[in-house]
Amino acid sequence: MLFLSELGLPKGQIGTLLSFFPFSGLVALVFAPYATRLGRKRVFLACYSSRYVVISSLLLLPWVLERAGHAAGVTFLFVVMLLVALLRAMGETAYYPWSQEFIPNGVRGRFAAASSLVGTFTSGIALLVGGYVIGSGLGLSRYLWLLGIGTVFGVAGIIVMKWVPGGAPVAARESPRTHFANMAEALRDPNLGAYLQGMGGIMVGSVLLISFLPLYVKEQVGLPSGTVVVLDTVVMVGGALSSFFWGWAADRVGSRPVMMWALILGILLPVGWIILPRQSPESAVWCAVLYFVYGVVSTGSAIGAGRLLFNSVIPEHKSTAYTAIYYACMGLTGGAAPLLAGAFLSFSTGWQVDLGGMVVDGYRVLFMLALALLAFGLWSYGKVRPDDVYSTRSGLRRIMDLALGRILCKTHKRK
Repeated sequence: MLFLSELGLPKGQIGTLLSFFPFSGLVALVFAPYATRLGRKRVFLACYSSRYVVISSLLLLPWVLERAGHAAGVTFLFVVMLLVALLRAMGETAYYPWSQEFIPNGVRGRFAAASSLVGTFTSGIALLVGGYVIGSGLGLSRYLWLLGIGTVFGVAGIIVMKWVPGGAPVAARESPRTHFANMAEALRDPNLGAYLQGMGGIMVGSVLLISFLPLYVKEQVGLPSGTVVVLDTVVMVGGALSSFFWGWAADRVGSRPVMMWALILGILLPVGWIILPRQSPESAVWCAVLYFVYGVVSTGSAIGAGRLLFNSVIPEHKSTAYTAIYYACMGLTGGAAPLLAGAFLSFSTGWQVDLGGMVVDGYRVLFMLALALLAFGLWSYGKVRPDDVYSTRSGLRRIMDLALGRILCKTHKRK
């Protein structure tokens, strides 16, 4: 986001570029059976490896800007990022059903927690380094150094994925007509429909809330660029500290209670950003609190929603059709949100109203829309069939009983 702002792109163009990644998910509707036939593991490794080759071409961006001008440089950037988005979408189209194969249902919550913890730790280190580099330098070169180093680590990660089992080619050939018939049948599943409706509300609401948050914190709250980047490490800390609790809870009371608890907490986030004081000495502290809560919420909802999707919503023998629809819907809703946010912020530039001492501008209206959509998504997710016997309330009581039992057991052993 800061890199695009440094290039001088208006918010409408930034929203368009951000929408490339989710909108590319629509290729899953057509590409899913081919990924199954070619081998999901092979497709994932090929697409993600190619993605890093393509994105490394951005190292040539200063040369393009110097030789061909700003318009040509922006066009070059858009073409590169569109190719990266398409390769990512094809790789993830293969990855989702592959992950259902190599992660056992009984430990999916703990696996997600461990994966989140490792990813949080490494991402936190990367963001600290990135925040230092961006905060202590000037110009595009500091972003490109980070891009180059990140590409090296990304390629190393793809090499390690070679040893993950499963994902072999499936010999049975499925005609395009059969594939689309299977997707039509999946769309008639009311449980999948409720899940997609909830996901759509949460996805659009979350993206409206966070897509332009770095620019909001920089431009309106008044924090420097280096601090804005480092704030992302607070998200990582919140996710890391809560991940094992969420995973442990999901494997004991089911996915839906964990997801609902996290999303109920998430409703507070847009309220917090609406009332956050701007240009205040305490602004950085309050931003850190909200980023921390977002880390807790995003980790809990991701673990709960992901586990519910693969343990209950998607039948394993129909994973190709179901995951194609899921990924395409995620792309459609996730792509529409940054376009909407970017267009709205561009349209509302300079507009503001003073209501009782609080300035209401485009950003705060955007946060209000996010609040309404998050509430709609929470209500919709409540209609999804649980993957265990516990409801949201009974699950909370069960977790409290288990936690209290462990505390009393440890106290007894010490005595």
